[in-house]
Amino acid sequence: MNTKATATEISTGCNCGCGEAVGRRAIYRPGHDAKHCSKLVAELFNTIQDGGKVTPTAITSAAKSLPSAALQAKFRRAAERFIAKAATDAKKVEVPE
Repeated sequence: MNTKATATEISTGCNCGCGEAVGRRAIYRPGHDAKHCSKLVAELFNTIQDGGKVTPTAITSAAKSLPSAALQAKFRRAAERFIAKAATDAKKVEVPE
């Protein structure tokens, strides 16, 4: 039987920030948990581009905004890979004297 979801069966929206409706037990649309991690890594990238430094404390505090331990670990791994890549890219860009 195909029936449309009623307003009580739909929660507020996806946690990634897209605003799409999700089921009453869900917090993300399919694949949007990774999208949320990507947005947080992009914020780290913007911090570095603006001349700021990204510390392990900043990574930990950003990870706390994610709802599960598995997703927090996924974000930490992605952030650490990004920081390592940014460090090697900065070494490549340095101009020798």
